[in-house]
Amino acid sequence: MDSGVSLLIGKIILYCLPIILLLLFSKAIQRHFKKQNSAIKLPDLLIPFLVLGIHILSELTYDFSLLPYFLIFIFSLGIIILLSIAVKKGEILYKSFFKTYWRFVFISAIVAYYGLVVANMITT
Repeated sequence: MDSGVSLLIGKIILYCLPIILLLLFSKAIQRHFKKQNSAIKLPDLLIPFLVLGIHILSELTYDFSLLPYFLIFIFSLGIIILLSIAVKKGEILYKSFFKTYWRFVFISAIVAYYGLVVANMITT
């Protein structure tokens, strides 16, 4: 197989894998963790893949990694969420904070990931 074709197939898999995983395995993962009395969902498990994908896609697109900037963004987001919860409720409930924070990290990661997918498609 030509290296250009295999690179294209790899990029297509990289582009589509998070959506495919969310569509095909979301219910099964939720059912599995519900049996174990845990509130873990598939988006919670996808975050490491998305962060790694942000690094790979930014290296492919821009020849440098956007990962440090993304990490600064999500850590700043965590501080903002923590302060807003503390002001709003007068106390910090760690379980509530981490659940809220992790979901915001997922939303930020999926937006950054697919923003990089679009940027990669435009530059190639």
